[in-house]
Amino acid sequence: MDDSAAEQLRRTAVDPGGGSTPADATASSTGEPAGHTAPFTERILSRLPGSRLGWIIAWSLVPWVNVAIVLTSGGLEWVTTADLSSELLNRTAVSVAVLLSLWGAARIDRDLSRLRVTLTHAVEQERPDVDRIFRGIDSSAGPLILTAAIAVVLPLDEALHGDTGAAILQAATWLIFGIPLSTAVWVYLALQLGLDRLGRGRLTLRTYSGDRTLGLEPVGALAFTGFWMLFGAVTPIVLTSSADLPTVIVGSLVLLVALCLFFLSVRGLHRQMTAIKHREMHRAANLYAQAYEKVQENPTLDVLEQQTPLLNAAENLEKRAERIQVWPFDEPTFARAATIATSAVATIVARMLLAPTGL
Repeated sequence: MDDSAAEQLRRTAVDPGGGSTPADATASSTGEPAGHTAPFTERILSRLPGSRLGWIIAWSLVPWVNVAIVLTSGGLEWVTTADLSSELLNRTAVSVAVLLSLWGAARIDRDLSRLRVTLTHAVEQERPDVDRIFRGIDSSAGPLILTAAIAVVLPLDEALHGDTGAAILQAATWLIFGIPLSTAVWVYLALQLGLDRLGRGRLTLRTYSGDRTLGLEPVGALAFTGFWMLFGAVTPIVLTSSADLPTVIVGSLVLLVALCLFFLSVRGLHRQMTAIKHREMHRAANLYAQAYEKVQENPTLDVLEQQTPLLNAAENLEKRAERIQVWPFDEPTFARAATIATSAVATIVARMLLAPTGL
């Protein structure tokens, strides 16, 4: 291969976080399986000419183009300053959601590439089995179907009020900026389904070797990355769209499904980790029983001294077993996530209930 061909190959391999990396280096550093492709939005950005950052910014500004078109056509009038502020906040929330979705999908894909390698050291199966657990993130059909389905639902409010032009404009706008959001939702769904397969025992965790998380700390970190990405993108949109019932319904449904999937996907891992912890505790209890059996038969100081090594071993095993976590992340982090999620849901419900009153 000559120098120009090598340079062209380097330019065509796009790193999810931005910039370019050699194709062979990407395969070796991330450990991706053969045939792996990036999420839908990453593939779109990699094929667009010019600056990647420029296209990302342009994508995030689509909601403001929508406002400009409506204002130019005279189809939008604000009665009060509060209405104007609400509209501007909503467009800002959508723009931030687009940016967060693009970043999150790329981040999850990159971290999942590393996780596939790390996970092979935490389970008894081989790498191909790990690769089969996490699949579907690179789907094009999934994000497109989600985008099309939501494009039908969002303009229903305008369509039912007879404003066909506004309904068409909203649907057309969504078809553009909805792709990053739908891709983020799809990547999150694929990730959580992969974690659910892992939790259902498709892979067998190795025995405890000193790591409190049983080698699953990267799994927990990736689960939280997806969780915060989706909640950070969707929640502000729902909170600033209280007057747009279809948006509130769709956003609330996405958040509810995301929250349920998060807890369900890690529940299986919780069961497996709990079982390993109980097994290790049982081993320590057996050693204690063996040591005290002789002491009970002959309760003398000499016998107790003879059993001291066995008692020390049992105590060490017990301490090791007590250190084992039963979640792939620490409990305080899990509690904070649950608190934030439930607070967000409660706030959304309150906004929906108060919206008809104008508060």
